Amino acid sequence: MITFQSILNARAGWGKLLTKLAVAGLLLGGVYGQASAANLGTCTGILTTTFSPAITDVEQDVTATVSSTYVLCTSLLPVFIGTGTGTATNQLKGSKCAQITTPTSTFGDKTIVYSDGAGSTLAGSGATVARVDLGTSYAVTRTSTVLSGEFAGANAVETALVLKTSLASCSTATPLAQTSGATTLQFVSVP
Repeated sequence: MITFQSILNARAGWGKLLTKLAVAGLLLGGVYGQASAANLGTCTGILTTTFSPAITDVEQDVTATVSSTYVLCTSLLPVFIGTGTGTATNQLKGSKCAQITTPTSTFGDKTIVYSDGAGSTLAGSGATVARVDLGTSYAVTRTSTVLSGEFAGANAVETALVLKTSLASCSTATPLAQTSGATTLQFVSVP
């Protein structure tokens, strides 16, 4: 059973990771550069991506299944403090260890369900993915629009931290089957 105290305890250990996520979001710009944009809501948690088939040094098409567990979601309008889950399926074209996401990759809609039963659908079509090197980790950010549900019409910016060590061993001999890292999803108004 998830309690508010367990959420606070989980968040306490993520302080440094969440700080890096915030910095990465600022570095990546996008909607953060818009002076009149307002933060409508935020979710923090863990994002796991499973690759099928596993990624190797050889270019191949890969299905990437993304699963997010948000241990804390908050918003002011509507007033909400709770949890959530999110899923998406992406098609990575010509993926390999050196370049997992290619310009020809396509992204599926991401469906989010909150603990109060409400949800949001984030557009896959038109979504962009960028990666920023943060030293020991990469910040991978997906920017898209909210198609329906809570925050419909807003932008959604999700940044996950992926440790370089999880990517460094990727090769034909040791294929990359999964990555996981702390994530922050922000819903931002469109001016």
